[in-house]
Amino acid sequence: MFENLFSKGGLSLERLRGFMSMAEAGSISKAAPGDATRQSQISRQIRELEEFFQTELTKRRGKTLTLSPAGQRLKVLIHEQLQDLEDFRKEQEGRPKSYIIGAGASVLEWLVTPALPAISQLLGGAILRTEAHRSRSLAEAVQDGRVDLAVIRQNAVPAGKNHALVLKMRFLLCIPRRLLRPGTTEPEAKKPALWQTLPFAAGRDGGQTDTAVRAAMQDAGVDFQPRFECGSMLQVRQLVALGACAGVLPSLGARGLSAEETLILPFTPLKDYGRALVLHWNERQMRRRGQEVDVLKKVAAQLARSA
Repeated sequence: MFENLFSKGGLSLERLRGFMSMAEAGSISKAAPGDATRQSQISRQIRELEEFFQTELTKRRGKTLTLSPAGQRLKVLIHEQLQDLEDFRKEQEGRPKSYIIGAGASVLEWLVTPALPAISQLLGGAILRTEAHRSRSLAEAVQDGRVDLAVIRQNAVPAGKNHALVLKMRFLLCIPRRLLRPGTTEPEAKKPALWQTLPFAAGRDGGQTDTAVRAAMQDAGVDFQPRFECGSMLQVRQLVALGACAGVLPSLGARGLSAEETLILPFTPLKDYGRALVLHWNERQMRRRGQEVDVLKKVAAQLARSA
């Protein structure tokens, strides 16, 4: 069995390791910074693998080295096989497996992190590592095996791929009461004319939420010029909690704000914009790693309870 695979030289764990170091770093020089000998070794190992598989694994674009389609496929295969071997070793030693869970920075903070202890137990006492990325990037990472589970927008999941609903987020207008005239009523606070008088914090990353909030303000007739433009919704929430400004926050982000200090209202211009967040996984990878779909759905339910 597999005699043809081992009938000629060129395939070895060390060569595969050299290829993976380049593939993950993005270039040979980044894989071995300042080490000309190692760089030369990696370059030779890649050529030997190309000879073995009789295909081009990389392409050069100017001074940049990128993976060919075959190289991308080999990268996924190597990652899967090494992950399987690592899982096998841990199983024999009676140690828990490790899983990577990805989400946006604010979703990690507000939703995923509080649920990590329960998720670890559902996954057999697993060691969990979190990574923050945008939804589209995480969907790609799940498909090529770099991330095991991701909490992302439902519309970022490729059609037909595995996911389970976690929650549908609403958007809330949060106004520190100290910024309002005494006696201001909720109906008054819902009027765009009042919003125009308030200092606001907003995102500045051009992401979907940031773009939607700005467009909604414009549609409401507000000349929206935030006093604070933040790199994340975590920072927007912090400024609102400090009483420095108003902000439009997802329902997750408004949790824990003092109702005595902050007026929290539905942000009506985005009443139909609620984003569905789902738990997304690669069925093939989870099956290889011994996790059943029923368990993953329990993880999604646990996340929903943490919301």
